[in-house]
Amino acid sequence: MFKIKNIKVSRVAIAFSLLFLCSCSASFTYNNLTWLSSFWVDDYIDLNKSQNKQLKSIINTTQQWHRSTQLPAYKQDILNLKMLFNKQLDYQQLKSQVVIARAHFQNILEHAHMPLAQLGLTLSDAQRTELIANIQTQINEEYEEFNELTAQERKSERLERQLDYYTQWLGKLTPVQTQLITQANDAHYDSSILWYQYKQARLNAAQQVLLNKALSENDFIKQLSDVITQREAYMSDELLANNDANLALYVNLLIELNTTLSEQQRESVNDEFDELIDTLSDLIED
Repeated sequence: MFKIKNIKVSRVAIAFSLLFLCSCSASFTYNNLTWLSSFWVDDYIDLNKSQNKQLKSIINTTQQWHRSTQLPAYKQDILNLKMLFNKQLDYQQLKSQVVIARAHFQNILEHAHMPLAQLGLTLSDAQRTELIANIQTQINEEYEEFNELTAQERKSERLERQLDYYTQWLGKLTPVQTQLITQANDAHYDSSILWYQYKQARLNAAQQVLLNKALSENDFIKQLSDVITQREAYMSDELLANNDANLALYVNLLIELNTTLSEQQRESVNDEFDELIDTLSDLIED
């Protein structure tokens, strides 16, 4: 909850971003976040009874805020994307909408950072050491898995995922569409190493705060809050540049694909949009 991108409590936040979940799993996950969080957090840290109660309160409060303010914004994003899809796509409009959609995770961090940092203040020395060690283990394991594949194997695996993703939305792909997706995948910047460097830098910053016994309570909360919220501060210029370049590739691919769609594929995309909209509507009303 402190190196929040790398601990499983962050899945609570990720679960809020329903664009990546199917209807059934989205509803189940979203409506059972407090219960599920116990399993996620246990992989990283053993909280005592009081801390568990504090965490559940944070999740409940954040979920109430999220249901009333963020889910309607997600729904509007999907409606906007659907509207853009059903007319001639404009690069700047589409890029702006994608950027807005991707910013929702940061909104959650901005909302929850203070109570999370206050919870961090209650951790014992042993708990802090345990948390840091478990996050470090996860980073190391991910890096080892990364190194098990060659650059070409990673590129091929990503292409497989891309083809599966677009098939889910469009149905059977034409040779032209497959070629466009393949070309975009070939041009995609693999920033995996840079992401690992970012994760390590952020963990190091969290460690400096968590293990610094000289900090006052106010300074501890302020500095840990900064680690939680100031994500880009730990990203290299190269990573930020790659992110921008990959975003441009993604938007251009969507525009190119849009010109190749059959009526059946357009109907499939609209059905996917409608399913997402229905899921969000159901969650807002629960």
